[in-house]
Amino acid sequence: MTLLMMFQSYKHYGPMRTVFCALFTLVFCLFAASFNAARADLYTVEGVEVDVTAKNALEAREKAFTEAQVKAYQELRERLVNSDVEAQAGELDAESISFMVKDFEVTKEQLSAKRYKGTYTIRFRPDSFQKQVIEQGQTYSDIPRGAVLVLPFYQSGSQTILWDSANPFLSAWARVRGNGGVMASTVVPVGDIDDVSQVNEYSPLNYDPVKLERMRDRYGANEVSIILASPEISPVGVENLRLSLYSAKIRGPQFAGQMTVQGQAGEAQSVLYDRAVNQLMRRYKSDWKEETAVASADVQLIRAIMNFTSVREWINAKQTLERVPGMQTVRVDRLTPREASVSLSFHGDTNRLSRALQTSGLILGQPTNIYQQQVYRIYRAAPQPYNAPASAPAQNAPGSGYNRSYY
Repeated sequence: MTLLMMFQSYKHYGPMRTVFCALFTLVFCLFAASFNAARADLYTVEGVEVDVTAKNALEAREKAFTEAQVKAYQELRERLVNSDVEAQAGELDAESISFMVKDFEVTKEQLSAKRYKGTYTIRFRPDSFQKQVIEQGQTYSDIPRGAVLVLPFYQSGSQTILWDSANPFLSAWARVRGNGGVMASTVVPVGDIDDVSQVNEYSPLNYDPVKLERMRDRYGANEVSIILASPEISPVGVENLRLSLYSAKIRGPQFAGQMTVQGQAGEAQSVLYDRAVNQLMRRYKSDWKEETAVASADVQLIRAIMNFTSVREWINAKQTLERVPGMQTVRVDRLTPREASVSLSFHGDTNRLSRALQTSGLILGQPTNIYQQQVYRIYRAAPQPYNAPASAPAQNAPGSGYNRSYY
């Protein structure tokens, strides 16, 4: 009798299970194309301008297209390849570069009898570009850092200012507002009433983490960087600029390094501060590329488990996983109404995967052994409670005694 009831129950829920699986299959197919499009954007170079003169317009146009491909390739290398080893690679010829081009678009052109001016958008094949970089013994990163919200404080002695119009460091950042490129862009607050109420300019390392999180969300940034710019006069009377960098974490500020920008004799203050901003922007990008670099074409298979509370939540979670930079495939091995077991094909090791997931609002937990296999848990990121005292010193700063921590 019991067996009969179990069998009838299994048959009764059979159509429901079929509909459940069919629904997931249909939605996953609809979202599959979005992952490929998001991945391709990083390998698209826009606004490539060329101006070529030749014997006739046709020859000029052909030469212009070749030149545009080379310029686009060089820009893509600067975007993704580790700059420390970039100079070691030999130059590729135009024909080799053309094999990596997926397609192109002419967005603007002008022709005359012997001259051609054009603006191109050129899309590269990610796999071909990655293979070429690795064959040259180099590393690349295709994980965008996302926007960094910069709080540029000016420090003179023990006094600091941020929103004041007399802050030359803030003025320098405002002149390059919104720049930085795809891999690591920067955002500078405008200093409106919301900004002023959320950051204490006289005590930059004593911030309210809840208010700072709201500010970060408002500007669409992934992280917040606090920078203290302190002018120093050299023995020969030249102004140098010492920069102290901190990452604003939930548990408190984390010391991220220090650098000095050397001034030049007769140099205007604005030029010195502009140069400091440009060096910082390059540092944000180069540091991130080193942290997330890939040196091999091998794809690692990682097994993971994710929990969810609804069909919609799981659909969103899987779509997010598929869009994680470096992710090749997301295969569902087992699916229940509350849990999914997946196999992730990913370029790079688990450390790189962890950083990539962070940029997408996910956290890679510690692995556990299940049936003699390492299986990771993937969670959605959530703010942690802030229990540090109001006067907590910066973590990992010289002499602070704090250990580095992350959230």
